[in-house]
Amino acid sequence: MKHFNLKTFALASSVAILPGLALADVAADIKHPLWYTEPSAKTMELAKLDDLSNTVVSDGQRGEPGFPAADLKLTDEQIEKVKAGNFTVAISMGWLGDDWASQQLIGLKETFEKLGIKVVAETNANWDDAKQIADLEAISVLQPDLLVSIPLNGQTTASAYKKIAEAGSKVVFIDQAVDGMEPGKDYAAIISSDNLALGMYLADALHEAIGGEGDVAAMYFANDFYVTNLRYEGFIARVMAKYPDMHVVVAAGHNDPNKGQEVAQGVLARYPSLDGMYASWSIPAMGAAIAANVAGRTPGDFKIVNENFDQIVALNMAQNGFIAGISSQRPYDQGVAEATIGALTLIGEETPSYVVVPPLKVTRDTLPEGYKTIYRIDLPEEMSGALSN
Repeated sequence: MKHFNLKTFALASSVAILPGLALADVAADIKHPLWYTEPSAKTMELAKLDDLSNTVVSDGQRGEPGFPAADLKLTDEQIEKVKAGNFTVAISMGWLGDDWASQQLIGLKETFEKLGIKVVAETNANWDDAKQIADLEAISVLQPDLLVSIPLNGQTTASAYKKIAEAGSKVVFIDQAVDGMEPGKDYAAIISSDNLALGMYLADALHEAIGGEGDVAAMYFANDFYVTNLRYEGFIARVMAKYPDMHVVVAAGHNDPNKGQEVAQGVLARYPSLDGMYASWSIPAMGAAIAANVAGRTPGDFKIVNENFDQIVALNMAQNGFIAGISSQRPYDQGVAEATIGALTLIGEETPSYVVVPPLKVTRDTLPEGYKTIYRIDLPEEMSGALSN
């Protein structure tokens, strides 16, 4: 293992001490992100499994066991009851503008339309807590029967969500709940990807991409956001459990997806011989790809893996660019699951409190099948043509 002095390294929001490194390899003054927790014994045992495809790895924020989204069903009788209710729903998103959000909305709205549930509001907070609170205040005036939303911040937005729930609207959370609200009482359920497994698939993909050994970096989302926390934890746990020859030698946080290039440039300036990087989701990952190109690296000697299967990373992968592996949520399927849970709770049915959608690992070899799974259409001609080159 290579030895580095990290005392001079301070980048973006924070730098983490990574479990599994010898103490001598980590400067004493480097701190974990405040949200970081060591992987549990259960997580470490699951991280040793070669095949995670039939295993729900993640538990909910309050320790709830994950319920497979594929097992959610509405009977014909329940569907008729939902349709007869003439229910309304508001959708409050934390951001729009990427494929994850757009596919979520398609899954939600198509399912609500089939069930006769009318969408009366659709908002975009654009990564701004204050804007989301204002959006929720406006939604509360409409008094929808149901609210489906992803909170940007579980603390700052909590009172706005509580107000809507206390006024009688049913609440379904995307990815995380807010402080002070309890499942089955204040909200129906959280629907999310199996985020620990998603992070583990990223470790698998990076290990494969660099040929099984080498030094890599991890660029995580520094804000305390439950699902991205889990992905980072899953990545680290998988490396610790299975890949002793892949060394995570530095970790750096970004607090804005548009800062991926800036953070990656700093990492590569200090560690120019890195073999690869875990680079958060698609936007910071493409920033990292630009940074690698500027640093004179090539896709042949530097590999990037990321969360989320957006068009931009799929095209880069098809073109033999820096993106070598993607561990993707299934946002359309997640939207369908959210709408299904919403419909069930509207008619008084008991629902599981934590529902998980399995992630999908995609490499260049599996890009056509992965694209069809995520987008429900064939690979675009530009990508299929690039694959043949």
